[in-house]
Amino acid sequence: MNPGLVTSLCLICASLVHAVSPEKDGPVKTVIQQTFNLASHLKGNSSILLETYLRHQGSPFTDKDFHVQGLSYDGIPAAAISFLEWRLLSDLDRLDKNYKAYSIISEFLQLVWDDQFELNPTEDGLLNMLKDTRLQVQGLVNNLTIIISALRAPPSPVTDPLTLDAVKTNTFEKKVRGYVVCSTYKQWIDRTVRDFNLLVKKYPF
Repeated sequence: MNPGLVTSLCLICASLVHAVSPEKDGPVKTVIQQTFNLASHLKGNSSILLETYLRHQGSPFTDKDFHVQGLSYDGIPAAAISFLEWRLLSDLDRLDKNYKAYSIISEFLQLVWDDQFELNPTEDGLLNMLKDTRLQVQGLVNNLTIIISALRAPPSPVTDPLTLDAVKTNTFEKKVRGYVVCSTYKQWIDRTVRDFNLLVKKYPF
């Protein structure tokens, strides 16, 4: 990944985390617009993360046309939703589902980093990308917290899905788990862009 792009995304993320107080820095619509901008940047980065992850896992992950449709992993929130169900969500429900998803994904990204540090300790590009992605996801969580609170509704509590027993597994399952985390993160970023594209029209900047 281009180092300049990583730096730019981190700066965007850091600036958003700093500038998310509606009382001090403007109305909630400003934060919604900034979060939409951040999610749009991360959308392209999510594809690069998934491609980079697969490239370092060996067969079958590196086999031509490798793709597993609908693969899931216990505890990782699925992004898939029907159009009608998605369209009928309230603004707060839409935001809250994003908040819960990224709170959990952030924890799984740390686990994937730990797994890859064990399996691919010399692959600094992959490890740095996972670390940067988790930082950016935490930025999204911070922004979502501020937006939800500004709309007079505290974020829903999130139960940590990871226990020491849950993370213990063999090498192949660690690779599968990492694939599901990276691919699900990409699906959620796609959904978040759609969510915030709708929200910025309701709360124009």
